[in-house]
Amino acid sequence: MTKAMLPLLASAMLMVPAVHAQKAPAGDVVRTKLGPVRGETVTEGAATARIFRGIPYAQPPVGDLRWRAPRPASAWTEVRDATKWPNRCPQGQSNMGVSAPISEDCLYLNVVTAAKTGEKRPVMVFYHGGGLTTGTANSTTYNHPKLTSQGVVLVTVATRLGPLGYMAHPALAAEGRGSGNFGTLDIRASLEWVRDNIQAFGGDPRNVTIFGESGGGAKVTSQLASPLSHGLFGRAIVESGSALVSANRVTTREAAEARGLAVAQALNAPAGAAALAAMRSAKWEDVLAAATAAKFTANVVVDGDVIPAPIPEIFAQGRQAKVPLIVGANEGEASLRSDVPDMARLHSAAGAPTWVYSFSQLPLSWRQEKGCVAFHGLELAYVFGAIPQGLVSPTTQGLARGGGCSSRPPQHDAADTRVSEEASRMWAQFARTGDPSAPGLVKWPRYTAADQAFLDIGTPLEVKRGVEAAYVAPPAGASRVPGTPAP
Repeated sequence: MTKAMLPLLASAMLMVPAVHAQKAPAGDVVRTKLGPVRGETVTEGAATARIFRGIPYAQPPVGDLRWRAPRPASAWTEVRDATKWPNRCPQGQSNMGVSAPISEDCLYLNVVTAAKTGEKRPVMVFYHGGGLTTGTANSTTYNHPKLTSQGVVLVTVATRLGPLGYMAHPALAAEGRGSGNFGTLDIRASLEWVRDNIQAFGGDPRNVTIFGESGGGAKVTSQLASPLSHGLFGRAIVESGSALVSANRVTTREAAEARGLAVAQALNAPAGAAALAAMRSAKWEDVLAAATAAKFTANVVVDGDVIPAPIPEIFAQGRQAKVPLIVGANEGEASLRSDVPDMARLHSAAGAPTWVYSFSQLPLSWRQEKGCVAFHGLELAYVFGAIPQGLVSPTTQGLARGGGCSSRPPQHDAADTRVSEEASRMWAQFARTGDPSAPGLVKWPRYTAADQAFLDIGTPLEVKRGVEAAYVAPPAGASRVPGTPAP
């Protein structure tokens, strides 16, 4: 594996540009509460939608606003050009989102819709993965028009990452809310934007589903656990990102502040409150370098406020948002044996409707390779309907080796197209009704501790029992991209 490939994560999923785009008509302007925006129309196959890129949902967290809770974006009067991808949030160098620069001015979201103002379609808000450290919402997979053709409005969101999103420090705690959880508060701010503005794009602010993969699943879990976000969404989907319900993933305030002090020391910042001024004046590149030197690890922090208690404890006590939930992972991921059933058991025990899946579909070429199993991030191309573009992306090729699959771009067939249609229909049906059993497809039963039902999403769709047994270990010697969960 080359150095250029090392930072790749399942979250990237940036495609070879294959979606055809054209500027929206001059009169096709959506007026948000902050100001008007003009996007463009995209068409892929039979799916057409309007996409609005780079809409601000909070002020740029720069200068004195670094390491502060997000503040509402400023209003504008002229029509804003929403046809270009916004900045990526600060992260290490990689080949993810290379068409967009990196900047702390990155609190933006994208909206994909085929609806008209005044309609009230279900809203699906997606949070990208990347271990809370890297990744981008600027993906032609995540913003593909296919999912919106299922009758939903899609929002994809960027939030602060790494030490700029998840660093705690005693002096930050003294300033007020957010120390260690600025990225978590960004998620909440984006949901407040959805509540206040999505109806202008034809979405229903009272019917919002949040979903995410890998680190994005952790972001979704953080919102389930945070009482500050309850009421801003009504359903949730966690794809390959349920580890926060495990005790070994808990980061206490004390541990987080020790990490933050180590970052400050690596930046040669003075002690005490004076440290913040020095750290806020540093270049973001230097902050990331200091975090690397201090061996900083980003995680959601139990701060007693945004996250009031350890997340496993919140779920065990039934204090999480009791919304309908889909949770699962891919066939070659060991989380099927641990945190996936753990989250399902805890959530269903709290009386919340819960559905579990294992994703086993492989594209034609990999289906024919001995030992190849569905790997971390593979399901995204199918859920968003980005077949074949999502399968031939550099990210998918890099991740394929984690499933013991070749890195060559795979061929696909009618079975892949069908599974993509089925997956996107079930996700949209869940957003619409709170039950993923779409008419004409398999009846997907709820998970209970008694029968432990789950859906194997493959060819064919099949209801089974005991998701732990769905795990298929990748062949010996299979490699994985650093930063993704171990198989």
